[in-house]
Amino acid sequence: MIEKDVVDYLTNDTTLDTLLGASGSDSKFYPVQLPLKKVSEPYIIFTTNAMGGLLENFLEVSMSFNCMDTNYLTAKAIRDRLLFLLDRQDTIQSLITSTKYYIYWCKHVGGSLFKETGLDFYNFASIFDFKYAVLARGAISVINKTLSIPVFGNFVDGFIFLKDFYWDSAVTIKKIGIHSDNAPTGTSATLDILKNDVEQTRIATLAAGARGQTTDITDISFGTSDKFELKWKSVGSANPGEGGIIMIHYQ
Repeated sequence: MIEKDVVDYLTNDTTLDTLLGASGSDSKFYPVQLPLKKVSEPYIIFTTNAMGGLLENFLEVSMSFNCMDTNYLTAKAIRDRLLFLLDRQDTIQSLITSTKYYIYWCKHVGGSLFKETGLDFYNFASIFDFKYAVLARGAISVINKTLSIPVFGNFVDGFIFLKDFYWDSAVTIKKIGIHSDNAPTGTSATLDILKNDVEQTRIATLAAGARGQTTDITDISFGTSDKFELKWKSVGSANPGEGGIIMIHYQ
């Protein structure tokens, strides 16, 4: 499972290393229980629970991290750093790399605070759920999502639509499909992406006489503060094209 990749990602964080007092020979991360040798606090004990559920070709797993120290604020600071590093939803894709797995999603789903009886230890426990796939299974098409944008009336050259739209999480757009009720004739209809009011030369085409066509574009990413819009660059010279749906394919 993915626990080695997750722990490698966490132990490469210098801020977390400092909080734990980690050294090259001791990462201060221990699976399941403390080792028999004497260990100084603070430290993290982690466990992995296979959830067994499948979302198409995705596996799901839950990992628990117990952040422990005699000092309340230190234990809390370690837990807070874990939240910063792991509670990323689908942006975790660009943070954890692996030769075996594609880690698609991670979310903090629960936790607790308690004091270990007789040990005078504070224990901040945090649980994270992951969705991932085995790379050997091939292309992971399930990560692709679509945004459907209805088009009403004739296509209008230069018209900007979906005005002032902002994504609620970071995305990468990979394809654009144009599907019309009435095909453009004479010449093709084309549209481009606007990012923060600037044309991006990601041209999608609907050929003259065609009612549906999908264009692979050069990938373009949008953060949550980037404005996303679409603009007709050209329309059919005889019949501009009319109605239908624009499909934005993204990850």
